[in-house]
Amino acid sequence: MSVGITIHFEGQLRGHEQYVALVREAKAFATTRGWSVRVIDEHEMKRNRTVDERDVEYIGPVFGIELQPHPNSEPLRLEFDKHFFIQQYCKTQFAGSDAHIEIIQLLRELTHLFYNLDVIDEGEYWELDDRSILQGNFDSVEAMIDEILRKDPTARGPIRFETGRIADVTSDRRADGE
Repeated sequence: MSVGITIHFEGQLRGHEQYVALVREAKAFATTRGWSVRVIDEHEMKRNRTVDERDVEYIGPVFGIELQPHPNSEPLRLEFDKHFFIQQYCKTQFAGSDAHIEIIQLLRELTHLFYNLDVIDEGEYWELDDRSILQGNFDSVEAMIDEILRKDPTARGPIRFETGRIADVTSDRRADGE
């Protein structure tokens, strides 16, 4: 089950020069904050994307940089296809509002390199730039997760997968209540 606050983003870089600049700027941003950095360079990868509300499969080269903003956040994958298109997300629910704000700050600093960069921030910080609203959203979601864990004795979470992705809550209980 996924209820935790996540930052979703997609867009297209203007070209190779902007890609090089993005990697340089993101690496510098991460390094000054002590985030780990890993280069992404895959000759062929499968990616499932949603374009105009349709599922689209991409198979081809993928390149970019992966940052780890906080031990309890998902990795921030600035990962592009051969057309310099990105569609990614980063869950910050268990890392807290400071990590969330830093990720938004980085995305804002990189915006000038894109034709367009669309960000959907479930914490509303991208749109409102209001720390108290962001913290309130974190607190509300944390209370929801705590309630799920309290009501369902088979529920547990958060669970981190090998990919770095995080499931907020998993349960052995079936959806129909059995």
